Amino acid sequence: MRKTTAFITAIFTAATLNAFDWPQADVTDESCSSYFAQNRGGILSTSLIFSEPAEVRAADDAHILVIMTEQLDDTDFFPSTLGTSVILSHDDSLISVYGNLAAETLTLKDDSETFVDGQAIMAQSGNSGYQGDRGNLEFQMIDTKNKSAINPKILMPRLNKERPLTLSGIQMESKNGNLYDINTTKTYSSGIYRIYQRRNLVAAPYRTSVSINGVMVDQISYDTILQENGKLCVTGKKKYTSHDIYPTENMQLLGEAVLSSGRTNLTVYTEDILGNIRQLSYTVTVY
Repeated sequence: MRKTTAFITAIFTAATLNAFDWPQADVTDESCSSYFAQNRGGILSTSLIFSEPAEVRAADDAHILVIMTEQLDDTDFFPSTLGTSVILSHDDSLISVYGNLAAETLTLKDDSETFVDGQAIMAQSGNSGYQGDRGNLEFQMIDTKNKSAINPKILMPRLNKERPLTLSGIQMESKNGNLYDINTTKTYSSGIYRIYQRRNLVAAPYRTSVSINGVMVDQISYDTILQENGKLCVTGKKKYTSHDIYPTENMQLLGEAVLSSGRTNLTVYTEDILGNIRQLSYTVTVY
């Protein structure tokens, strides 16, 4: 936990020093059609996908790392579905990725060009990526040193409000895979359970938590997405893979809890990056 806190503190410090800014003008809570860590075909998304076509700007002063104008072999961090894209290298081992650009609008055309000023217009978003006829920017921030994707929202200026999160459809999954609707099932055998919510379709939580009798037992953070052993994962009380977080199209993991015998109060939480919290509490009997 201390290492994670120190890492996030360092990221915030880097953000302050580097003065990162949004890669599109006039960003609001409605500007993204898909959030960082959203379910993307069963994989944790490492991108923010914007809602509307617009000019694309450099998030900060940077060196040009690569300009891709055709699809390449994909990886989890750099899928071929990015289409025409620009990758910029910043200080602190950070890179920013701008995908789904219109190739004919690229302003970075000189092969000898190696530097771009922050907020310089690089291109228009286009239709070169997986989005087909939707000309929307796909934006990523990557920490190459720690082999992780960073939630761009922790590096960019804070918005005044966030798209509201819902918290509903709470289900409990036993160790043997049985699912229970917590609104109708109030008695459980003791053991380890995974607690799920109905997935938000656009927004994704910045943090989810589970408490038992007022004690926090698990908290999953979406500050970063790590790549380990070829899989993307996020950190709670342990590391959870994409499949753990999104076992189905409509379910998202909130956390794990051990239920012990007795009358138990279970509370689940979702939180956005502005600290807005939704919570639901349930009293169940454990035998």
